[in-house]
Amino acid sequence: MIQNTGRIQQERAQPIFSDILVCDRIYSPELSVSYLTATEFVEISIVVEGDGFHQILNETVECHVGDMYILNRDTAHAYFAKNAEEKPTIRRIFFAPELLFDEIGSDFDNDSFCYGVFRDKLPVSYALLNSKTMNEVEFFCDRIAAETESKEYSWQDAVKSYLTMLLITVGRYINMADTLQPTRHKEWVTVSNAMRCIINRYSDPNMTLESIASSLYVSPSHLSRLFQKVIGESFLDYVRNVRITMACNLLVNTNLKNEEIVTRCGMKDVPSFYRLFKANMGITPYQYRMHQHTNYQNYKGETAMSIIEISENLQRGKGKLVKELVQKAIDEGIPATHILNDGLINGMNVIGEKFKNNEVYVPEVLVAARAMNMGMQVLKPLLLEDGVEATGKVCIGTVQGDLHDIGKNLVKMMMEGKGLEVVDLGTDVSPETFVKTAIEQDCKVICCSALLTTTMTVMEDVVKEAEKAGIRDRVKIMVGGAPITQEFCDKIGADCYTSDAASAADAAVELCK
Repeated sequence: MIQNTGRIQQERAQPIFSDILVCDRIYSPELSVSYLTATEFVEISIVVEGDGFHQILNETVECHVGDMYILNRDTAHAYFAKNAEEKPTIRRIFFAPELLFDEIGSDFDNDSFCYGVFRDKLPVSYALLNSKTMNEVEFFCDRIAAETESKEYSWQDAVKSYLTMLLITVGRYINMADTLQPTRHKEWVTVSNAMRCIINRYSDPNMTLESIASSLYVSPSHLSRLFQKVIGESFLDYVRNVRITMACNLLVNTNLKNEEIVTRCGMKDVPSFYRLFKANMGITPYQYRMHQHTNYQNYKGETAMSIIEISENLQRGKGKLVKELVQKAIDEGIPATHILNDGLINGMNVIGEKFKNNEVYVPEVLVAARAMNMGMQVLKPLLLEDGVEATGKVCIGTVQGDLHDIGKNLVKMMMEGKGLEVVDLGTDVSPETFVKTAIEQDCKVICCSALLTTTMTVMEDVVKEAEKAGIRDRVKIMVGGAPITQEFCDKIGADCYTSDAASAADAAVELCK
């Protein structure tokens, strides 16, 4: 639900707008209030189809067709589904009273605020609509939606008239005995305001209890106590859960890397993000993305778990088990491309990310790569039958005069883990061999590795040989190794330098596009 805030903020300049929301998030008592949304608008929401739950701060009730809630600004709430089959549909209208009504109608302390629908100064009112009243209400909603969309002459005056009639009509059906009885209004509003500030600033790593309290003109200790009292959750827990919720949205809806998600969610660093995410969600960010990925919408739960097991065991280096799980997935009828991309390659992607963040080291990468190769032994015949092509083709080798191959082998494994076809030329490779192989094998990238400073200059010879052969415009040259720097790469005219194997694999994929 929280992701709706962005659209609401974009519409701030408009006095009124409406939408229809289908709730697909399933309710659980363990859900954090970080899933709730608070806005600067008054909201009218009507359940027009299905059953579900409506949570307002820490109070939750069942909701059914005909239930109507009018929520004052800064009232944090959300609707939830009961299960995957029962998803309530909510018709909503958001409006700014100060832009539509006169001073009396827009003053909350006045009994005529929004035509008296907020009686006893409660921030939320409830009405149960019968079929006749539902038809009346939907008529006014339809007219408001039509006017706000067409924006014809004097549309705001027309909208004000329809909204006034709507509020007067539903005001007659408000039953204060059925309305949620929250904590004192001032405390409710303070906490809801703080929640909205946090949602708006969640990407700021410097956001603190003190800064939020200062913006609301209350003391940090008072705000801290209110959070615990009103929503049963500490300020820090709420901030953490908002950031995790936002991270979940990014994992599902984007292809952003963990570094970018960390930045967007205002977190400290990738290792801290991994620990925090797993502590809260019970699985790693990658596993969460796998669970939620659209590739699995057509799978049954057990089938999706087969893919996840392949990835997890590959990361642990359990080659024999990976081989068995790949065969099991094939027997279950999972397409070979899904097993490759979502099981094997994504498993290596996780290892690559962890390697870049110093969470795993060379031995772990080597055993993971071996596990992937064992899985590929089973999968490769099917991929060939399906005509699946690699994402690109590269040749790699340690330059002439250098016999070191650990770094080169690591890069090769990472590249294969990204779905690239890699031609391994071994060690002590001459410039002519690099270029000849690129031409004969139709490689898009030449990857040169060196450990000894005395062999660095051979990389420049590779660049010159490629120019001499006339392939420089269609073949990219990557360089890497302990003594290599970006400055050296630029100096010899190579296309790309990376400082680690995982980054090299990412760069090669981009260069092959």
